[in-house]
Amino acid sequence: MLNPLSNAGLFLLRSIFDLYIFILLLRVVLQWVHTDSQNPLFLLVARLTNPPLKPICRIIPSLHGIDLAAILLLLGLEAIKITFLVWLEVNATPHLGGLFIIAFAELLNQLINIFFYAILALTILSWISPLAHGPLIEILVRICEPLIRPTRRILPSFSGFDFSPLVLIIGLKLLTILLVQPLAQIGASLALGHLGN
Repeated sequence: MLNPLSNAGLFLLRSIFDLYIFILLLRVVLQWVHTDSQNPLFLLVARLTNPPLKPICRIIPSLHGIDLAAILLLLGLEAIKITFLVWLEVNATPHLGGLFIIAFAELLNQLINIFFYAILALTILSWISPLAHGPLIEILVRICEPLIRPTRRILPSFSGFDFSPLVLIIGLKLLTILLVQPLAQIGASLALGHLGN
């Protein structure tokens, strides 16, 4: 059993990694939705993520607007985080195949969460202040529109109420339950299965 100091160390390590991974993943999403490069939030994200990415970008260029260097760095950071956490908890290293499946599942979960919370925030802001504008609103709209637009075509508004955000929020949570969680379980059994032998 881990002592409080070890638990605090694990929490701190996970938090630092998760925060930077979130910022890096946000960069990938903002590039994918073609956010204005002069948006203050985009500039902040770019400034925080440029130092490790610039050398990788020289070797691995973008492909069809997808930042492959950032995706590679995301997978690497997630794999390093999981390896550290497993080593600190059970004093062993995870199997490589399972490690990358868990890393992929974790990143997919964070990506779904970005869309989930962006849709939730935009919906709440549209109720509180429907005419609000600003850099954050612009980014929320950019992130949400690729999902909301096709959903609205399938599910038109009823009596002036737009139910597409609610359908998307439920759909994203179902995706987590049906895809991400089983994938993480498969990865964990592959990564840690050899520890029981």
